[in-house]
Amino acid sequence: MKKILWLLFVFFNFLILNGQKFSISGKVADFEKKPVENATVYLLKQKDSSVINYTPTNKEGKFSLKINELNEPSILKIDAEKLIPYSKKFDKIDQSITLENIELDKSQVTDIEEVKITVSPIKIKKDTIEFNANAIKVRPDSNIEELLKNISGVEIDNDGKITMNGKVVDQIMLNGKPFFDKDGKIALKNIPADIIKNIQFTTTKTKEEELSGKTPKSENTTINFTIDEKKNQGFLSRITAGYGSDKRYEGNGFLSYFKNKTKISLVASSNNVNSQGVSSDDGFDSMGKNSRNTGGNNIKGIQKSTTIGINYSDKLSNEVELDALGMTWTNNNLETASKVSRTTFLPDYALKTNSENQAENENEQYNFNSSVKIKPDTLSTIYFSPSFLQSKSTNFRTSKSVTYRDNDLLNTSESTNSSQSENNSFSPNLHYSRRFKKKGRTLYASLNTSISENKNNNLVKSKTLFFENGIEDEDKKDIRDQLSKTLRQNNNYSFNAKYSEPVSDSANISFGLNYNAKNARNSRIVNDFNENTGQYSDYNIILSNSSEEKNNQLSPGITFELNKKKMNMWASVNVDLTDLKYNSIFNGQHYELDRNFALPDYNTGLQFRLSQNSRLSIYNSASFTIPASERMIPYVDESNPLITYKGNPDLKNAWSNRTSFYFNNFNVLKNINYNINFGFTYNNNDTTNFSYYDESGKQFVTYTNISGNKSANIGGGFSKTFKWGDNRLIINPKTSLNYSYNRGFINGQQFTGNSYTFTPGINLTYDKKDKIIIKPSYNVNYSFSNYENYSIESIKNTYQTFRLELTNYYLKTNLLFANDFEYNTSSNIAPGFKRDFYYWNTSVGYSFYNKQFTAKVKVYDVLNQNQSVKRTIAASYVEDREDLILKRYVMFSLTMKLNKFAGRKM
Repeated sequence: MKKILWLLFVFFNFLILNGQKFSISGKVADFEKKPVENATVYLLKQKDSSVINYTPTNKEGKFSLKINELNEPSILKIDAEKLIPYSKKFDKIDQSITLENIELDKSQVTDIEEVKITVSPIKIKKDTIEFNANAIKVRPDSNIEELLKNISGVEIDNDGKITMNGKVVDQIMLNGKPFFDKDGKIALKNIPADIIKNIQFTTTKTKEEELSGKTPKSENTTINFTIDEKKNQGFLSRITAGYGSDKRYEGNGFLSYFKNKTKISLVASSNNVNSQGVSSDDGFDSMGKNSRNTGGNNIKGIQKSTTIGINYSDKLSNEVELDALGMTWTNNNLETASKVSRTTFLPDYALKTNSENQAENENEQYNFNSSVKIKPDTLSTIYFSPSFLQSKSTNFRTSKSVTYRDNDLLNTSESTNSSQSENNSFSPNLHYSRRFKKKGRTLYASLNTSISENKNNNLVKSKTLFFENGIEDEDKKDIRDQLSKTLRQNNNYSFNAKYSEPVSDSANISFGLNYNAKNARNSRIVNDFNENTGQYSDYNIILSNSSEEKNNQLSPGITFELNKKKMNMWASVNVDLTDLKYNSIFNGQHYELDRNFALPDYNTGLQFRLSQNSRLSIYNSASFTIPASERMIPYVDESNPLITYKGNPDLKNAWSNRTSFYFNNFNVLKNINYNINFGFTYNNNDTTNFSYYDESGKQFVTYTNISGNKSANIGGGFSKTFKWGDNRLIINPKTSLNYSYNRGFINGQQFTGNSYTFTPGINLTYDKKDKIIIKPSYNVNYSFSNYENYSIESIKNTYQTFRLELTNYYLKTNLLFANDFEYNTSSNIAPGFKRDFYYWNTSVGYSFYNKQFTAKVKVYDVLNQNQSVKRTIAASYVEDREDLILKRYVMFSLTMKLNKFAGRKM
């Protein structure tokens, strides 16, 4: 591994050293001779106005634009807000150039005709970074995901998670609206890059902030792709069909029609290679990241999936805009199997449990959602977004487990479960916002409703045996043949009203009132099998139960906000007045719980713009959490043969204080991005399990409070981009350190655990335009825990991953050869689990007929070594787990794309 990293280091340094550049430098001032910060300086080719390179000016108005030797006419342009642009022509550039001081004035005269370019390559405003898509050079047939990959500061990890300067992207929009879904996966893979005009990165807004025009407070980012007005009329299509070995298949279809504000889209997908939706990859289509099973968020098992969906948005009139009207039908069949080895550490000894599980689940789901925005006048907005979800599923599961103390057998368990369930939920949400003529004065109100019902019939057949000195204890054995029927009904209503009044040009105070009402009813009826009648007719009073909960909460609050040019600050205080009533019946006994609470919470934040390119954010909040009602009644639940639960009426409310710190710098001048984040959480009166084991390994659990648990994390990332000619190199090291201090109880005794997780890593990307893309990465996850008052003192594990993505283009990018290689190894894992494995995908694709068709041959898991093995280190146990996953197959596929915009094919 070390040799590989050393060779990569030498290789990339060689590329950098051979990328010699010239520069054009100077200083920009306005007509008052004051330095102009953040003016955009860019060099264009005269023949086609394509951007060669660009950079902003610094605080002193200085700039240095790096370029290669250029033997054709070019134009240097300087754009600054509210100032006349500057232009200068060069016949050729064969040396570095230093310009005299440049003054931008209303009477500034350029020495050549104005070049027709509407916007600068990049603009940085108060909380928005905007890129001109025309300045980002990608292949003509690229999708908008390729635009993101070519923007400095953007990272897309192996699971598709997107970050911008270290901040998570939680929403992707197209012309300011969701395209099928907020995560944007369908848009990223199917919208062509050459219809996009701008890409905007902004702080994610709540619905209140969006409608009221308030400054956003989120720690996440939203990406908005703006379609070029000239191309916002046309048709998109992408259809893929494939079949392979082991009866593997895939089929994807995407159709979309645009006409100004009107947008109609249809998606369809069916496959048995663990792909979700219609997202596809240039190299591997459906057999890309979603089917790898090596990451924490990927599918475990083998899934057959079929999805059909339609989405419609339009501007119905000047007052009514339909943001979304969609329906999706999904059918999934998931086969899973797992092998688990868990060691539970007790103060004096350890228990080891080996278990195996197999299951098959089939789920059918209908999802309807819509949202409409109504503006009855210029100051008011009504937003209505009802949604409905219905799902039906069947599940069959078998499991068996064996538990040992040292080498002594304590218990064995075997069971089969078959269930049928149906879930229906309806959520009509209504928002109203009104702005007044006085700037900063607003009124906001919302009504959010959720009505749901879940029915489940579950047939259980199980046999649990207990042993003493290796001999079965007949008195303790547990044999069940039962049918249970469960009904859960939840009605939740939330009303929120807030009035905001300005106290100065930059300060604002808000008064709010929030009311939440929760009504929940649960019932479980269990009947044992009667051999005489041949039916499940014997009522089991011990396992049957019912409950009803009513929770009303009134929360008045006040918020102060200060919004300056370089600083946003806010502080809010609320008091939650809660009335909780809980009635239940367990084992034929009636329990009542009636409690009232008056619990304060607060939230503060500071967002400071240190410069045009750097941000500092600090957040602090504290709140109380009421324990779950069923944990506060002294019931006994024996539904699990190996674990018995009992409630505790003396539980206290938990309190938590959270502090986070975030800093990022986006230096366009030097193509450098870096960020640092820190977080700390302290908990008081946490609800935790108080458990003990008997001599047969059966666990008895109740609940108690414990104080002093805390956690901290610190992390950061750095990104540097080098460009020379058609070459680009991105270096991206990052790291994080997490610490947690846990106090808990095991086998009736208190223990203390200190856990550390250190995860350094580095990603490199080398890209030679239309020739080759190389993406090596190396990541380490090192975890270490030490304990006090425990049967062990410490435990540690190191998990390493090396990955290499290699994409080659031939025949003017018509022929694509892609490889995805990965090596994983773990230093400490239980016997019977493989410590390391190699994973390799490869594909060859050829595009023809003006790239409207692409034929591919793909091999998934070439070495047939793919596996899903994971070690989890928790406060009281260590668990090794291996899951059934997709193995090697070969697939042949054909993709057709036909896009037509503004009367021309693309």
